[in-house]
Amino acid sequence: MKFEQSPPRAVVPTWMCRLFAALVDARADHRDALLDAPRSLSALSQEHPHGWGVAVWSESEGWTIEKAPVRAQDCARFRACATRPGNLVLAHVRQRTVGPQGVENTHPFAHGRWVFAHNGTIEALAWLRAQTCPGRQGRCEGQTDSELFFAYLQGALDAAGVLDAPASEVTDAVIRAAVDRCLAQERFGAINFLLTDGETLYAHRWGRTMFVSEGAGRALVASEALADHPWREVPEGTLLRCDRRSSPAWREVPRLS
Repeated sequence: MKFEQSPPRAVVPTWMCRLFAALVDARADHRDALLDAPRSLSALSQEHPHGWGVAVWSESEGWTIEKAPVRAQDCARFRACATRPGNLVLAHVRQRTVGPQGVENTHPFAHGRWVFAHNGTIEALAWLRAQTCPGRQGRCEGQTDSELFFAYLQGALDAAGVLDAPASEVTDAVIRAAVDRCLAQERFGAINFLLTDGETLYAHRWGRTMFVSEGAGRALVASEALADHPWREVPEGTLLRCDRRSSPAWREVPRLS
């Protein structure tokens, strides 16, 4: 896996939230990264206590999403979700910035085939609202910048006619262009995010740390190295894609020329 080099930029040393996702070619759980490792999401929830969410996708059941606006380490439901097997798991622990503590503001967010989680704070909220159609904004259940950004991405995919279609090269180009429009703003803010339909997983880094690992029929992504895997840091501004049905491996979505 090779990454394009992006312009150097200082990463803001603020924790905000923590992300983890794993895409595997056979059903598995990921209790090590979620529960058992010294820097598991459960352990990290001591610093990120304002909610947790776990989305699990399997071929037989589709999406199962559970979340609660409480500290993951103190929640029996989180421990049960952390051991649920699936072909893809996406997990998040929240340290709130925009929007109060509540289930409506707890990641991940879901709409249609897509599930989304975000790490960072978006500063250019007025610009983002202006770029997001009122109908999609009206579907937001909470008040977070994260859910608004998810609505913005859905609007871009819908305008291109690929919102309800399996991920393709068109999907890649739409997401890349939508993100680049944001980063062209002088002070947009941090957008580390994960976006998935259960078959394809996108990961983008800007403004916070992000690491990936792959091998043995699995691909992992996390805000930091959570467990005993060979992790690689993702360069700033990188958009990655991984597909479950092609022996999970990360590849970079190139910038548009």
